[in-house]
Amino acid sequence: MEGLYFKANKINTKVSIPDIQPGFVGTPMAKGDKRFWITPVERAAEQIYRAIKKKKKRAYISPRWRVIAFFLKWVPGFIYKRIV
Repeated sequence: MEGLYFKANKINTKVSIPDIQPGFVGTPMAKGDKRFWITPVERAAEQIYRAIKKKKKRAYISPRWRVIAFFLKWVPGFIYKRIV
């Protein structure tokens, strides 16, 4: 996504390229016993729409996933494989 973002900026286009990073959204794909913080589909769609309208570079759906993403960035690979 960053590559597309920088390319669009380089050629001075008005195209907005948001990086939407959803957590668990209440779809059949997110079903399971160990899932938490599931965002209803309607709420996720509203948050995505608002992020696109505000031309955000990166949006976490739901915003609490920003905290999770921050910590996952620093987790070593062997631990990350166990929790995913």
